[in-house]
Amino acid sequence: MECVVCTAETVDFAVGTVLGDQAVTYRRCTTCGLIAAADPTWLARSYSQAIARLDVGLLGRNLALSNITAAVLRSQRLRRGTFLDWAGGYGTMTRMMRDRGFDFRHSEPMAENLFARGFEGEPGDRRYDLVTAIEVLEHLPDPAATLAPIALSSDMILATTELLPTPAPQPGEWWYYTPETGQHITFYTEASIRALAGRLGYPFVATGSFVHLFSRRPIPARTAALVRSPRVAYVLGGIASLFDRRHSLTQADVRVARGL
Repeated sequence: MECVVCTAETVDFAVGTVLGDQAVTYRRCTTCGLIAAADPTWLARSYSQAIARLDVGLLGRNLALSNITAAVLRSQRLRRGTFLDWAGGYGTMTRMMRDRGFDFRHSEPMAENLFARGFEGEPGDRRYDLVTAIEVLEHLPDPAATLAPIALSSDMILATTELLPTPAPQPGEWWYYTPETGQHITFYTEASIRALAGRLGYPFVATGSFVHLFSRRPIPARTAALVRSPRVAYVLGGIASLFDRRHSLTQADVRVARGL
């Protein structure tokens, strides 16, 4: 089994159980350190519900990440840009960002769009100034292939995923494995995040323990600092939300929904 990110050799790392009764072998890349579940045949069962019952933090996470994303977009001078929230669940992030005046579109093949109806988008339908992939990377059995269409549609991807601690923990020693759901199957180090960005054609990367920005243009130091310090970005984005409301698209979206 080759590494699904850098294609280097992998070795057995650990065994465990997902979904209560499904045996799993985790393999680790000898070069970039990525850990991935080998042959995750249980995914159809895991996604019988697109949003896992265990994911009780979905709304709080979207609130926090709307602040962080807004701070990054402001830092990049992209207030008037067009954006896509890819694999965006129920459309929560898109709705929150549109309420703040950012022209976000929503894409999600596995869940019903509840909150951003009429504002859908797809990677191939236009060029986007930035694409967000919030809590997505850990779900992908083949990250490079899956993200390839995204890379063709934007020069920037803002993604989130928890990086592996050092030393790499065994199943049962780290909550992010979430064996109860079986949905988290790929776990990254900083080296594997950079390797993934390189395969997708992004030479510039700012990465922290949770937030990661891929770019085809140099990333300003101010933006990199926000990515590496999401708590600071959260606070600044929260303050900015007071001003973002002046640009809110909520009322314009109501008129669209009414067909006016």
